[in-house]
Amino acid sequence: MAGEEAVAKLQTEINCPICLGILGDPVTIECGHNFCRFCIQHTWADLQDRFPCPVCRHPCKERHLWSNTQLGRMVDMAKHLQITVAKMKQQEQKRLCEKHNQALTLFCEDDLKLLCPLCTQPPDHQGHHVRPVEEAASHHRQKLRSYIEPLKKQLADLQKLLATQDRQQSELREKVEKQRVKLASEYESVLASIECEQAAVHSRLAAQEKHILQNLIANKAAFSDHISKLRALRKEMAETSVVSDVKLLMNIKGVLPRCENLEPPGVYCFQFSREEFSLPPQCSALQKIIQRFREEVTLDPETAHANLLVSEDKKSVTFVRKKQGVHRNPKGVADDPVVLGSEGFDCGRHYWEVQVDDKPEWAVGVCKDSLSKERKQPLLRQENRCWTIQLQDGDYVAHGPVPVTLVLQEMPRGIGIYLDYEMGHVSFYSLNDMSHIHSFRDTFSEVLKPYFYVGCDPKPLTIRALRD
Repeated sequence: MAGEEAVAKLQTEINCPICLGILGDPVTIECGHNFCRFCIQHTWADLQDRFPCPVCRHPCKERHLWSNTQLGRMVDMAKHLQITVAKMKQQEQKRLCEKHNQALTLFCEDDLKLLCPLCTQPPDHQGHHVRPVEEAASHHRQKLRSYIEPLKKQLADLQKLLATQDRQQSELREKVEKQRVKLASEYESVLASIECEQAAVHSRLAAQEKHILQNLIANKAAFSDHISKLRALRKEMAETSVVSDVKLLMNIKGVLPRCENLEPPGVYCFQFSREEFSLPPQCSALQKIIQRFREEVTLDPETAHANLLVSEDKKSVTFVRKKQGVHRNPKGVADDPVVLGSEGFDCGRHYWEVQVDDKPEWAVGVCKDSLSKERKQPLLRQENRCWTIQLQDGDYVAHGPVPVTLVLQEMPRGIGIYLDYEMGHVSFYSLNDMSHIHSFRDTFSEVLKPYFYVGCDPKPLTIRALRD
């Protein structure tokens, strides 16, 4: 029994890990594992850069295969040993039935059990398919061998899949590196384009300033010369006016025209042409967003606070003082002067613009539609329900899950709002120069509506129409 186990272990060691058969023309690779020469060459056939070991996945740098002649001799010896053990098995005395002490010459296919002739008597195996051991062994040997090729094919397919994964990993690294180089090149190109455009704009500004300054200096010199002439003429008139009558009248003909035909030089008025800064094409994404996703947003009067007056076209809203006791709008969304948009967004991308001008207090953005049903608290103090930009007490604040104080270089006269529902983005832009102010990133699961906090000043808050 121990000899059979040793032969079985030896057979396991001389099997190829790829085809699971006995090694043929065994070769050793870089990591020390052994394979059939044909199997490892077939496995590496479609690879170029890296050649992973099918057993340990060690990346072999080259297709180096070393013939293992010593292992080949051991394989031949193992084959001979297997034949010897098989012959010894045939010579061994047949096993006996423990119950009847007779030779086990039959096999039950239903119970997969060896039997002696007495075991087949009723009732134990009555009606079962029983046949001789040699016939049953031949049948099951063929059945087991029929599994070898499918298993070998599955193994080969898996090896190919692993090789494909390795190849895809290498391709991914190459694509990422190419994209990184491309982005770096585009970034450098944008910087160079901006620097070039900046230099050109500064040059045009300097030339325009020089031209205007020359004209101003010339105009100023003309005025100075005319003033000098006026002073000299005034002195002459003063002296002439006190001479004798005869002398005065003798010279009057040459004096009067000089006083009556005085024409001062014209005032030079210049018009300073504004220089525009032209950004490269990569910076024009916002214009594409505006053109493609702009919405005709309107106000919903039913959600307006009692002190808010919505215009007839539902594009403008103003805070008005009302006497105490005026009935409050039952559908108003908050105690603050707030009104929502009529449109609700639960998918897609949308853009609209709000004109704030010089209002001292305002807030614009989006909020959850469910807020229109919750009126107990001021809407501005609701957390995780609004994503807005607010001006209050001279400070700009981005109100979202976590408030963020903003530092703006210039007071925006209008705000552009861009909503990407699926990506969970809400972005705000200054309409002064289309510069980015702030962006929120969140996950949206319900309808969002445009949100407008008007403040308590009489200046209107206006939604810019598409035609604007």
